[in-house]
Amino acid sequence: MERKELRLVFFTLAILMATQPGAIAFANFDAPYGFYKDLSTWILSYLGGAVLLFVYGVITRGGISGKFLGFYGMHILVLLLITYFMIVGEVNPSLSILNLPPLIFLGLFLSILLFIPSVFSPPYYSYDLPLLLAQIGLWIWAFWMLLKLRKFEEEEKFFTIYRIFLGLMLFSIFFGVLKLIEVFR
Repeated sequence: MERKELRLVFFTLAILMATQPGAIAFANFDAPYGFYKDLSTWILSYLGGAVLLFVYGVITRGGISGKFLGFYGMHILVLLLITYFMIVGEVNPSLSILNLPPLIFLGLFLSILLFIPSVFSPPYYSYDLPLLLAQIGLWIWAFWMLLKLRKFEEEEKFFTIYRIFLGLMLFSIFFGVLKLIEVFR
């Protein structure tokens, strides 16, 4: 992969990780509907950021191949359809596909807005354990991508740009482990 493609994948993982705590908190504001509601809210929130990254990739297409952008766009469409059918089948059968575009950007906004409060919030429900494990797995994958991306960046720029990410990663892992302990207690 080229440098810009690696950066796009890295920021995609960062959006996936940053939207998870807030999206689950947003999904659990009312009565808990279960795992599928939390998962579909997280994916919809992530898709809002993925669409913005896709638009950014199309605008700054210099180092990103058209094939890579095509695969990136296909992953957005596939996730959108899977999430739509998950919502219609499990959560809200009356949802129209026309409601999804505003929902993905509203979900992105709310999940980013609720990121910090949800990290300090009470633990998730026990059915959210796979999502907590997925979050920790995503952090490990993103850290691996960060190390891979390091060889493309200048040393000083690398540490200034990605130091914040590393701090958030450690912060989130610490509170994620605390939530796992709380769920199993």
